[in-house]
Amino acid sequence: MITTLTSHSPAGAPPTGGRPAGLIGTVLRLHRWALWVWIAYVALGAGLLLWAWGPALGDAQAAVDACAGLRTGPRCGGSQFTAFSWYENHLRYGFCVIFMAPFLVGAWAAASLTAREMETGTAHLAWTQSVTPARWLTAKLAVPAVVVTAGTLPLLALYRLAYRAGEDLRTEVWPVGKEWWGEEFFTGLGIATVPRVLCAVAVGVLLGLLIRRTLASLGAGVLFMTAASVKFLVARHVLWPTEIRYGYSHDVHTTYMGVADGEWLLESGAVTPAGDRVPYDFGCMDAAFDARQGKRDEAEAFYACLKENGLSDVWVTYHPKSHYWPLQLAESGVWLAVAALAVYLSYRLLRRRTALRKGAA
Repeated sequence: MITTLTSHSPAGAPPTGGRPAGLIGTVLRLHRWALWVWIAYVALGAGLLLWAWGPALGDAQAAVDACAGLRTGPRCGGSQFTAFSWYENHLRYGFCVIFMAPFLVGAWAAASLTAREMETGTAHLAWTQSVTPARWLTAKLAVPAVVVTAGTLPLLALYRLAYRAGEDLRTEVWPVGKEWWGEEFFTGLGIATVPRVLCAVAVGVLLGLLIRRTLASLGAGVLFMTAASVKFLVARHVLWPTEIRYGYSHDVHTTYMGVADGEWLLESGAVTPAGDRVPYDFGCMDAAFDARQGKRDEAEAFYACLKENGLSDVWVTYHPKSHYWPLQLAESGVWLAVAALAVYLSYRLLRRRTALRKGAA
């Protein structure tokens, strides 16, 4: 009976006498279908981005070149817009592949990496062989982490190449550019997706160990990644200190609130004579507009209106474009910190359960 178990290793048991290569191979064989699905998923995203970077962008450039000197015509403008939209759509589909990767990885990791083996008992059987629980868990964490990172990095590189290749054309054809704090720009051109997928693996493993039920763990993994991603989406601006600017400004480089192009406006308001910052709807803009129409000093008219309303100045808080990488690194650090905590708790939980199991035996 012992010979049979040694020659036909259960899930998680190394077939090569416990060497790390054997344990890695066991994890890859056990999850080979997930590996093939992941390869196909990465290939899909890469194909979309390569198409955007190549044929779609080439068609858009050809449409623009064909309209040289004739862009005032509606038919010519429509052909440019249609061709460039085709490029943008493929770029957006490729981004969706990148954006959805952490959700899919988190669901799979929670349901399959540990929960299924805990539910069926194959993990306990593996631990009775030459694989220790700690090494079993290390393989469950390390192998998927390497695989998902190896798939995510090329997608991010392709998205950056495809996006940057169309920047000049976007400026020429598209009337409004993409804000750097928007999800497509921030996530697609940044590095935060890699820590995000690593966190999905680590938290998925922890949830599987905690819940030990495949479907329940899958739902918990999706719920965690959804909640965390939404939280970052709506509260990303708090990860780095904002800038504050006082005073009215309205010229070719700024809006009426003094925020320049490329600056992420967060809050605005007015200042009372006592120095308190209060909300304000910038109703005195009408006075400034009338002054500009009458060739008078609009700033003077604006501040006169403020004084009539018992206010002394206006303010805005914002993130300048230079905060892009600090925000990227801050978000990445949070994801990695959560991943590290999940790994630590997974080892603690596994050690406690195996100790209780030995005590009960």
